[in-house]
Amino acid sequence: MHEIILVFTLMSELNSGELIKLKRLIKELKSKEGRGTELISLYIPAGRQIADIMDVLKSEYSQAGNIKDRTTRHHVQESLVSIMQRLKFFNKASENGLVVFAGYIAGNAPGNEKFEIYLIEPPKPISIYLYRCDSHFHTDILEEMLKVGNKYGLVAIDREEASFAILEGSNLEILETITSGIPGKHRAGGQSARRFERVIEILAHEFYKRIGERMVKYYLQDNKVDGIVLGGPGPTKNDFVDGDYIPADLKKLIIGVIDLGYSGEEGIYELLQRGKELLQKVELVKQKEEMDNFLKLLNDDPKKLAIGIKEVINVLNQKNISKLLIVEDSIIKKVEYICQNCNTLNEEIFGNDPLLKVKQNLKCKICGSENIKITSERDITDEIVDKAIELGAEVIYLSKNISESESIRSNFQGIVAILKY
Repeated sequence: MHEIILVFTLMSELNSGELIKLKRLIKELKSKEGRGTELISLYIPAGRQIADIMDVLKSEYSQAGNIKDRTTRHHVQESLVSIMQRLKFFNKASENGLVVFAGYIAGNAPGNEKFEIYLIEPPKPISIYLYRCDSHFHTDILEEMLKVGNKYGLVAIDREEASFAILEGSNLEILETITSGIPGKHRAGGQSARRFERVIEILAHEFYKRIGERMVKYYLQDNKVDGIVLGGPGPTKNDFVDGDYIPADLKKLIIGVIDLGYSGEEGIYELLQRGKELLQKVELVKQKEEMDNFLKLLNDDPKKLAIGIKEVINVLNQKNISKLLIVEDSIIKKVEYICQNCNTLNEEIFGNDPLLKVKQNLKCKICGSENIKITSERDITDEIVDKAIELGAEVIYLSKNISESESIRSNFQGIVAILKY
């Protein structure tokens, strides 16, 4: 049985719906296993002439003839033939290149293997050629391309402490919190007070130097960030930025200085919220805003929402959908089954419940009999996303890193929609 899946994505056009589908496809590919080292992963660089690739594959076909195991030899050679047949439709790889995964996927028993082939236009240009024949597909290069390009440094400082963080896409990582060691206000007067102020100035100067050193390490050496947002209570942050504590190439990356009520780790989270306008391109901020909007509607105007799989499918059929919010890794399946009692064909759509649990609870919707036979089960998540996109709805991909996502997953089957009217 041949199963062909064609996925074409361009980074300049990669919307949330396409991102969901591509991530889900990669996850599916990673789960597949071959009977032996017979699953082929082929990465073709951008603009590469297909004729050159065909010559290489013909050579690989000849070498595969030396494989001792007869079944493995047959599977590898047939996979190579199938790949070459598809590549005949291309003169050269697209501007981003081409990725091909092909091979016989192991079944429940020997002889039940199923051939599958996937042609994927990657979201970013491929610069290397790779051919691997293994027991699994090599998806690591494709996975790396899906990482969000925008990476920001967040710094929350005041007189006593400074915290450093990296925000990339929907992932926030607190790197370190350092303390200044600067003592509190001194009440003595006269010469003692002036001497104490000089000590404070020296300690502050040393603290600023340490902050600058950490920023160079975290945002120039260990990471290459696209921008830095700095904040904190009081004048400390401004004194630091105005001083000569970081190199010019780092200072030019500072895209905003924001007044905060807190410093340290708590300041980082406040900075994330108050710096929304600066970080509007970062997916995590957008997702949090969408979640806040959903929760507000849930409280103020729940009639504008469709909650759960059945309600979402209903508004899709009515073409009344403005936004679709779906939690990362959510899977929606349709099970079709025949009642052995009255011969009625039934179907059931479910979300994150285990399939075994669903099967145990299936009953005929006409006569109520539990004597049923499942005829098919399939993943329809992509169909739902595709239909939403086709209707012009915005698809929002909710990361597991957002605390509210788990609530959406557990209470609403991982999917909700906002209606047009």
